Amino acid sequence: MYGLVRIQVRILIITDEVWNDKIHGNNILTNWFEGFNAEFANIYCSPGQPLNNCCKVYFQVTDKMMLKSFFGGKRAGIELLMDNLQGNNHVIDVEQEDKRLYTFLKSITTESMRALREFLWFYGKYDEDKLKQFIEKFNPDIIFSPRKASLKILRLERIIKKIANKPMVVFTGDDEYSLHQLRFSPVYWILRLKVRKELKKNMSLYSLYYTHSKEQGEIYNKKFNIKTKTLFKCSNFSKIIENKTVNKPIKLVYAGKLYCNRWKSLAEIAKALKKINQYETKMILEIYTKDKLSKKQKRLLDDRKNSFVKGPVSADDLVDIYKNSDIALHVESLDIKNRLLTKFSFSTKIIDCLASGCAVMAICWDQHTGYLYLKEKDAALCINNYHEISKTLQRICDNPDLINEYSMKAVKCGLLNHKKDVVQQNIYNDFTEIINSFNYN
Repeated sequence: MYGLVRIQVRILIITDEVWNDKIHGNNILTNWFEGFNAEFANIYCSPGQPLNNCCKVYFQVTDKMMLKSFFGGKRAGIELLMDNLQGNNHVIDVEQEDKRLYTFLKSITTESMRALREFLWFYGKYDEDKLKQFIEKFNPDIIFSPRKASLKILRLERIIKKIANKPMVVFTGDDEYSLHQLRFSPVYWILRLKVRKELKKNMSLYSLYYTHSKEQGEIYNKKFNIKTKTLFKCSNFSKIIENKTVNKPIKLVYAGKLYCNRWKSLAEIAKALKKINQYETKMILEIYTKDKLSKKQKRLLDDRKNSFVKGPVSADDLVDIYKNSDIALHVESLDIKNRLLTKFSFSTKIIDCLASGCAVMAICWDQHTGYLYLKEKDAALCINNYHEISKTLQRICDNPDLINEYSMKAVKCGLLNHKKDVVQQNIYNDFTEIINSFNYN
């Protein structure tokens, strides 16, 4: 079906981060657009060199450029051109920047410093002449902005929309608008209300709003009268393998970050395994993460008998690790602050888990978007409180056939809902329909 498409479109993509598949493994843009029938340009707001198989044309704006512009220096923005794609990349006319500044700014945890950075981007000065030349030269058919709404990106969307005068589609995987958060910082709420105001202002610019969460999409549709759809990561799903040989001991695998107290959910699994393995090692947990562990985290997650922290691995290596494992884990924190913070999130790792060939286990709040989706599709063993972890793991030890049952359910869900050619075709259909409607009007 996808191969029948003939008309190529020009898509201008706005991103906060550099589109680099080495730095950001399993990049969602590459996931959606590698092999896509389109030509791409990318405006991005961070230092670093792009590296991907999709896009050659870039416009870069960085914190350092914006800081200089704010104090009367050169306006922010520079065009980059890749003379080759991945493998032999060479960037022409790149402005080198001390990445330590960017790393520091990204690591900021205080609300006051975050707010200062946001307002720097909101009031700094873009080189709009260069930006206009870049956009007019590329001449996009459509603008696509996958992001979490922020003052930084919302302002940039307005500038680009005004220059290009083309339809704009956006995507979010986060809670950008609701006030259902547990925070006590006045600065957090001042910034939150400002972002809500600016997002409301931008809603009239959007032709379509993609979300992970059906509930979030319905809220936006009702409040702003905007068309919404759900959009997820895709994968090349293999055929269902029945009667997969289960390891002894049974191997659980978690791959990803430990932030938002995800590590606490993993610690509860490790705690349950100590009890299960008291007389015989029946089940083990392997954790693959690039996050640096505190002493407490290492003590709880890496006892070298029941649970093992292995460090980071490449996306290709992770595929092989999953092939030799039994259960792929997706976990979120169950504390109230992080439950509310991540309610509308749908980790891209969920699709990786579904495509892994393993049974999938999800430990999340029962109102979390990922949990609701997996529960609705009956694609995973779903746990919504810590008390159930030990019971569920023991049930699997007593009945290993559950692993084959749920590995087949996971692949069935993927084949029905996340096949790459189908997801790409749906995006293409949405974009071309919007382009044709915009040009007709």
